[in-house]
Amino acid sequence: MFRNYLKTAFRNLIRNKLFSGLNIIGLATGMACSILIFLWVQDERSYDQFNTNANHIYRITSHVSDLDMAITPIPMSITAKKEIPAVKMATTISPLKSTIIIDHKKFDDKNIFYADSNFLRMFNYPVVKGDPATLLTGPDEIVITESAAKKYFGSIGNAMGKVIRLENNAGGAPLTLTVNAILKDIPHNSHLQFDMLLPKQQYDKKRNPTEIWGNFDVYSYLWIDEHADGNPVAIASLEKQVNSMHDRNDNFHIKSTYNLQALPDIHLHPGLFMDVAGGGNKQYVTIFSLVAIFILLIACINFMNLSTAISGQRAKEVGLRKTVGAQRFQLILQFLSESLLLSLVSLVISIGLVILLLPLFNTLAAKSISINLLSIKNIGLLLAIAVTVGVISGSYPALFLSSFNPVKVLKGVKYLHGRTNYFRNGLVVLQFSISVILIISTLVVYNQLQYIRHRDIGFNKDNLLYTKVPDAGDFGANFRALKTKLSEQSQITDYTLISHLPTDLQTGQKVTWPGMNQETLLIAPEIWVDENFVRVFGMKLLAGRFFRKDDIADSKNYVVNETSLKKFNMDIVTAVGKKITVDEQEGEIIGVVKDFNFRPIQQSIEPLILRTYDGYANGTAGFIVVKTRAAGIERSMSDVRNILQPIFPDFPFLQGFIDDDLNRLYIAEQRMGKLFNVFSVLSVIISCLGLFGLATFATQKRIKEIGVRKVLGASATGIVAMLSKDFIKLVAVALTIAFPVSWLIMNKWLDNFAYRISISWWMFLFAGVIAILIASLSVSYQSVKAALSNPVKSLRSE
Repeated sequence: MFRNYLKTAFRNLIRNKLFSGLNIIGLATGMACSILIFLWVQDERSYDQFNTNANHIYRITSHVSDLDMAITPIPMSITAKKEIPAVKMATTISPLKSTIIIDHKKFDDKNIFYADSNFLRMFNYPVVKGDPATLLTGPDEIVITESAAKKYFGSIGNAMGKVIRLENNAGGAPLTLTVNAILKDIPHNSHLQFDMLLPKQQYDKKRNPTEIWGNFDVYSYLWIDEHADGNPVAIASLEKQVNSMHDRNDNFHIKSTYNLQALPDIHLHPGLFMDVAGGGNKQYVTIFSLVAIFILLIACINFMNLSTAISGQRAKEVGLRKTVGAQRFQLILQFLSESLLLSLVSLVISIGLVILLLPLFNTLAAKSISINLLSIKNIGLLLAIAVTVGVISGSYPALFLSSFNPVKVLKGVKYLHGRTNYFRNGLVVLQFSISVILIISTLVVYNQLQYIRHRDIGFNKDNLLYTKVPDAGDFGANFRALKTKLSEQSQITDYTLISHLPTDLQTGQKVTWPGMNQETLLIAPEIWVDENFVRVFGMKLLAGRFFRKDDIADSKNYVVNETSLKKFNMDIVTAVGKKITVDEQEGEIIGVVKDFNFRPIQQSIEPLILRTYDGYANGTAGFIVVKTRAAGIERSMSDVRNILQPIFPDFPFLQGFIDDDLNRLYIAEQRMGKLFNVFSVLSVIISCLGLFGLATFATQKRIKEIGVRKVLGASATGIVAMLSKDFIKLVAVALTIAFPVSWLIMNKWLDNFAYRISISWWMFLFAGVIAILIASLSVSYQSVKAALSNPVKSLRSE
């Protein structure tokens, strides 16, 4: 029997080539898009799941004043292990930026962590060489990854036992360490990305980790008892114990609270202050999951519409089958078999499309996703998609066709009217509503990204070239020599020395002021600058003055931004001359600069402290920033390189542009925008395929009417308008549904930004015009063809 169903299904595929082709193209395209999106979603949700104990590991997060932070006081994890029975293991890590010295060659490496010996016991980072039992136990040993071994030593075999020296470390003195282990490269879906691990003993030399409860500087992880894992009540109880433990031990009396963040949740819940780089976004995962479902739904609607539209051609077949004894459930199985066959054919084509398009998709999404077609899990997932699509697509046509009365259909009674037309029209409305929502969403995302790019961020970011410079040697003499050389370059109009780039402020200092609430803690980013900083960056000084050249007294003074004054409960008029203490050093506020964005604009502007070098005798060198002429950027890069090389001959050369760094802050939004563009266009194309098929059927159904109208003098334009107006009405109904829904969805998305656009009326108008234009073009071919046909042939049809 099933074999007979397949034969019949195959014959119907061949008989209705146009409609079968439209169905297969629509389903295959929809499936391919959905598979690509689901692969991306699967990758985003897989972060840290490679850890065997992922569901038992939690990170402690802090809430201090109005800051939610990923870092904690230094003793947090150690004390938790001692005092809380449910904690089986605890580990602490802290990031380090350093210059690597290997055989007198210097390299700049940002992916370095201090870690204790429990770190590699808690997390499953496989060891390629070395003894796992002794890793990070010796103070003079270092663990590196395979990539680092190849980069610095040529091969994994050459790296073991080699010496690595680190400059610019937290204590300032060079470290000499020996490679005693090599890890397999860190999986891309790990929220922690590093090339080297230093023993935490080196970190502890600079501090007493059991006493510094006021120093928020580390990431703290707990491996908790299995009985508490996943139990909200147990986790809440554990959080209370962590907070009580802090209150008992804290000798700084800082008002703070602590929460536990499950390891698999870290990647998709970014936005914490001082978090590790590269977080995802749960909202984007939800949005694209819905987009995948919507695209599949549009493809399924195409199938339903086209199948019910041509069902009249099969009415007599159904009548004959029922007359010879076929039961309704047998007919339903037959029609479902046909839809499943179409779905499976579409699946095979969609897999080919996925394999073909995956490299391009990976480029757009900045991923390295692959699909293993031999995996039982993937085979099951793909078959589940095909069966689901086949059943959903074929369910209504099967129920509708199997309901035909055999006596009536054999007498020629038409079934294609009434409720069927309403249902089919409703599906078209739903289809175009989804497409219009995606079009409007694309417009909103694009305009928000444009706003981000061109918004006044409080300083001039154009033509600012930065180059990393070291603290090495005679700091003052080196920089004075550098300034002299830069002044001689015709393409360089100005320059300044800063400790940190405004786009990469990953550290902060404790700030206090007279009259503050003693339970309040303010951690503010700090930049060491010279007297040229405001001029080079084009910032506005609102009150007081900026640092003076060679004024030693200014090294004990501060310039702050507007937001800092709000925290200090000071106003611009009276703030100048007031005292504040930064990192235990008291000084005077001598100036206030206008707020400028140094964080992504999803976040509000934070307090910022500026301080200056003591005649270049102290402070931290970091970057020389030069302002170049627009026409001389390439030459300026070369000039700076040539100037730096003799002054710092062994230092690794690193250059970049401030505006490029700012754009990278919104890389996730830019990728989202590109993907939205692609999938919106594809959803519209799939919708148009269905509309084209329906227009073809509607034209064929009214072929005699068109012939009569032409004989009676109807114009071609009038016939085109007659055939098109019903479809345009459906699109108009879709617009009335899509407009409010898209406004609600995108307004909620825009609420994630501290600075955002308003959704303008023209976006809805543009989307509406595009939808009507596309719908008109989809039906116009068949309409014009019918209008221009010979009426004699039309009247001879059937």
